[in-house]
Amino acid sequence: MKAVYVRISTANQNLERQLKKDKSIKPYIDICSGSVLFNKRPGAIAMMKNKKITEIQVKEISRLGRNLKDILNTIEYFKENKINLKIENLGFSLFIDGKENPIALLIVSMFGAISEHERNMINERTQEGRNIAKAKGKFKGRKRGATSDLMLKNEMLITAMQSKLNEGWNISRISDFYHVSRPRIYSYLKKGLIARSDN
Repeated sequence: MKAVYVRISTANQNLERQLKKDKSIKPYIDICSGSVLFNKRPGAIAMMKNKKITEIQVKEISRLGRNLKDILNTIEYFKENKINLKIENLGFSLFIDGKENPIALLIVSMFGAISEHERNMINERTQEGRNIAKAKGKFKGRKRGATSDLMLKNEMLITAMQSKLNEGWNISRISDFYHVSRPRIYSYLKKGLIARSDN
């Protein structure tokens, strides 16, 4: 069985370029930062639990993450479980004719390091921007308990739940799937952190 793994950082990003037209290729989707460990993402967890999967396709290596150690750990998991990883933009697979591709790990390591470097550069630029804003008196920091803090603490869960709402899932189904109480989901709706697709 083939699967495609899709990761976007925010719920308003377009998934289409990462999805497959072939409906026999099952999609697994996460909406989270690339810094979240692969084995902590709901979509990735569900994908790894599916023992029928023999091949996983990703658009590019950064979809797996932006931390080189985590990317290598994820690839090691695929190797140990004989799951072929196909990275489309690099045009190669982890296995060729059932044998491990010797050049794959080298290339993945190189692109994983570049991806991690990009993330570090983004963080540095963000911090520089904050420092400039603080110097001009325009940045006071976030208030404790603010909605923005709640979003940051629960970013992965909130964005994943929004994705399911967009797909037409009801509150009960989302509650069961993510093991989150319905009152907690309704509180996110009330705070405007998530929204029903029919709104």
